[in-house]
Amino acid sequence: MRNECRLVFMKPPYSEALANSTIHFAIARVFSLSSLLFTLSFLSSCGSAPPQPLIFGDPVWTDGETSVYRVTNREDRIVGTAAFQVNHRQQDDGWTLLREIIDAGVSEQATIEMQPAGYRPVYSHLVRTFGGGKQVVETQFEGAQVDIALTNRQGATVYQRVQVPSDIRDERTLLLIMRALPLAQGYATRINSFLPIAGQMERVALQVRRKENVTVPAGSFDTWVVELKAKDRTTRAWVAQTAPFPVVKFIDGRSQATFELTGFE
Repeated sequence: MRNECRLVFMKPPYSEALANSTIHFAIARVFSLSSLLFTLSFLSSCGSAPPQPLIFGDPVWTDGETSVYRVTNREDRIVGTAAFQVNHRQQDDGWTLLREIIDAGVSEQATIEMQPAGYRPVYSHLVRTFGGGKQVVETQFEGAQVDIALTNRQGATVYQRVQVPSDIRDERTLLLIMRALPLAQGYATRINSFLPIAGQMERVALQVRRKENVTVPAGSFDTWVVELKAKDRTTRAWVAQTAPFPVVKFIDGRSQATFELTGFE
């Protein structure tokens, strides 16, 4: 049964008597104002929590941390694997995320370099192999400007320059960097997200929905269930409540594939 927020309005008693008295009329006005404030408060509590400022903490991951997942489709059939690795760059103290996903015959290898503070992207490189062809996307981030070079399966390269907010994050890093947020019951915030292969910026609403114990091949975990909602899809992630807060499961909002943790080190 679905829970719904409902307000039941009842006809106030003694309305005619109140209308005949100046004093009672004043009381009625106070009552009406109190009722309005209660109604607004009730409706607010039924919706999403108000977003908090986007403030990241220190990295909770370590150099070389690796997460391995199995990938299942909507029919709960295993169709691939995924591995995410985080490396520390000594030269500038930044971080590099390496993602390799093999899903239903499509191989995707992505490298995303991030700044040390705030985890904003600096550079990314994507190679996607499918059907005997290869697609390559190379991206440079500089302030509010993004330069993209897209090479298609025929080897032709198209260049694109996109203007974005200077606080943009690469969409492929969101599941990593949200671990550095102060996740707790009712926590919510907003993130400007960019996916180079689409050349499109989106405003992602992140909210912790509930606590849940979840079992995956790597074990059982007490988690926060986190929603990352864009305009046309929602990704759901189960994030462990204890450090280093690995993402033990997530359902991708684009493909609806489910990723379950099989190994973490």
